[in-house]
Amino acid sequence: MEATKNSTMMGKITAADIAAEPTPANLQTAGSETDRLARANQWLEATLNNMGHGLSMFDAENRLILCNKIYRDTYGLPEELARSGAPLADIVGFCLKQTTGRSDPGEIERQCNWIEGRVSQLAPGETFADTRNLKDGRIVLATIQRLSDGGWVENHKDVTERRNGEQRINWLAHHDPVADVANDAYFGVELENALLHLKVGTVFALHWIDLEGYKEINDTVGKPVGDALLRSVAKRLLECVRKPDLVARLGADEFAIIQAGAKSRAGAETLAKRLLRTISEPYNVRGHEISISASIGVALAPNHGSSALELMKNIYTALHRAKAAGRGSYAFFQ
Repeated sequence: MEATKNSTMMGKITAADIAAEPTPANLQTAGSETDRLARANQWLEATLNNMGHGLSMFDAENRLILCNKIYRDTYGLPEELARSGAPLADIVGFCLKQTTGRSDPGEIERQCNWIEGRVSQLAPGETFADTRNLKDGRIVLATIQRLSDGGWVENHKDVTERRNGEQRINWLAHHDPVADVANDAYFGVELENALLHLKVGTVFALHWIDLEGYKEINDTVGKPVGDALLRSVAKRLLECVRKPDLVARLGADEFAIIQAGAKSRAGAETLAKRLLRTISEPYNVRGHEISISASIGVALAPNHGSSALELMKNIYTALHRAKAAGRGSYAFFQ
């Protein structure tokens, strides 16, 4: 009777009632699911933070979804701007202030609109790249890819070393590594360009400088001193010319100058005299007191040649006339 009474008071127990009860089996299942989610989050975090580049993801409302440690470190973001939900405008504003020292609201809005506009123009899966020059000299290449829900994912790669290497290779292609001025190949290109863009009624001067005494110094005190002397000579030549002019090293002890600013023979003659005076002043190179001189051949374009080949042939003739006149002389082509 007692059992019947209790059953009546409790009413009928259904399968749904049993399922709702926090039985040990259900608790174990829930615990396992929580553990799996925790492990998945750990794996995701480990994956993100062990990437070789920065990664960030934004939703269609321009809010941060997630980012990894490299992304935070790249831009020096504070913790609150690296959390899910951080507005893009706040991140852009912080980065702008770090780079330029300003936090102009109009510029922040312009930057955000530019990013949003570029993303909206892309089909899902397409990308565009944006190079960012940071205040500390680093160069970051940001590659942005749109997602199907309207958001986007960004990859941020530090390309400073690669860009510096590319710049170095490009520099070496155009410069003499010893004298730190243009090399003969770049000189040839610039001479052709100067002739190509020469306006009717105008001239430019070409100076070919042959150092006197350099070979003896190089042989007696050694190549390191000789190279240092060349750098000192090149530096003095650069100080003698104006910004549009080009200084190049053509051979072991030969330099050339394209004097774009020469308007007449008188202007070229003034520079030739200044070059001879400057070159002949004593040098102190690695503890050695050194004195050298030079001979200079001068030609005017287009008077002494309308092609690079003709100019170089005639200026070589002028240089021989200068050398025949004795050290420290210059001569124009006749």
